[in-house]
Amino acid sequence: MTSPPNILLILTDQQRFDSLGANDNAICQTPSTDRLAREGMNFTHVFTPTSLCSPARASLLTGLYSHNHTMTNLTNTRIQGVEELPDHLSTYAMLLGDAGYRMGYAGKWHTGKTKSPLDWGFDDYRAGVGWHEWLPTGTRLENESAIRLGYDQDKPMAARVARPLAEYPELGRTDAAIAMLEEYADGDAAFCLQLNYFGPHYPHYLPEPYHSMYDPVQIPPWDNFEARPSTPHHGYRWLRDRWCAPTDEWSHYAEIMAAYYGQVTLLEHEIARLLEALDRLELSQSTLVIFASDHGEMGGGNGLLQKGAVAYDELYRVPLVARWPGRIGAGSTCDQMVNLFDLMPTLLEAGGVQSAAVLDARSALPLMLGETPVDWPDEVFCEYLAYQAGDMELKILRTKTHKLAVNLSDADELFDLAADPGETTNRIDDPAYRQVRDELGTRLEAQMARTHDPLLGTFRERMSSYLV
Repeated sequence: MTSPPNILLILTDQQRFDSLGANDNAICQTPSTDRLAREGMNFTHVFTPTSLCSPARASLLTGLYSHNHTMTNLTNTRIQGVEELPDHLSTYAMLLGDAGYRMGYAGKWHTGKTKSPLDWGFDDYRAGVGWHEWLPTGTRLENESAIRLGYDQDKPMAARVARPLAEYPELGRTDAAIAMLEEYADGDAAFCLQLNYFGPHYPHYLPEPYHSMYDPVQIPPWDNFEARPSTPHHGYRWLRDRWCAPTDEWSHYAEIMAAYYGQVTLLEHEIARLLEALDRLELSQSTLVIFASDHGEMGGGNGLLQKGAVAYDELYRVPLVARWPGRIGAGSTCDQMVNLFDLMPTLLEAGGVQSAAVLDARSALPLMLGETPVDWPDEVFCEYLAYQAGDMELKILRTKTHKLAVNLSDADELFDLAADPGETTNRIDDPAYRQVRDELGTRLEAQMARTHDPLLGTFRERMSSYLV
């Protein structure tokens, strides 16, 4: 019987699927994830269960949708909500730890206000250097972007920081993870280490050489940059108002994307340090390495920045690359529909552990090993339930060819992704798409019923309006 692998899960924050060279980005340099794709499997259709940091990370830990683990908002929001996961839940860390794994956690948490990873099954927790130490009072920002922070117009969204690269917080997170690897390499137990970077989440305050690595002039606009909904719902309007450029010129957005790409490449160089440490410690052959991100970033798509109550792929489609020498085929690709939180039972199955609890997610390990279960779904169900200003409840059913986004407090959307990959034309009221809308609605209703969604009744009332 094959021994359970060590596991290294690398999670970035707010990284688009198309930011990787392995996913056909010809501008942004991503040598480390490209290497993982060459030596492992690249997943091309992975979607986050929800496009917001705290609830997405809670889903990854528990294998549950937001409506079941109940953390629907950011834990640091000024609007009161669920700030800690309910005590009765189990995480993959608790279950792997009970099975004998040494559990480590480094970097960003953001899945609880007072509790830490140590309360949810991890043996070791090292947060690394914080932003307050990186940007102490009086730190000089240079070359400030025209676009400002939505919550503080006095500060730019992107800027050069006149401080040494060695002080940049992400380097400290990598240092902490490498120190754990060195400790775990001397032990007899298998280990599972989750490393969480802050980037490429805004603000994009970067030292050189990363701030100036990409020239905004060399970054072309997205095909859907100038697209605007004919009747934008409240979530779209709020996002446009909050994260807006001085004008609608692409140059302002390109300035942000240049810094965003710089942040991505900085992390790639940090990931290279991790892979080198695995090689040096002779752990590469025995370690399942997974790279992913919690959600995406609009980056100018449909004229929007950041994230919020919109259902576009820029937010929901995320990168996922996995390497396990001798088990995952080198240079392989998986185009099955996968949900990010499927990683929770995937890690459990890789470690030879079963969860006693009923999960909303299912293991993607068979896919990694080149086997597609006959009942693997050809759809993903996603949602957005935050209640910050401008937010609304969204239920999303996405196949490879179409997307239905039911907005329980405003206008619904239906996109033909085969003909309109940029999601620029809403077909919800188009008679030619009535059958598609009804079929996707039925499938979305089944997903909500399967996961005991408390909004199922409200959803049925909404869909019944189309039968009138």
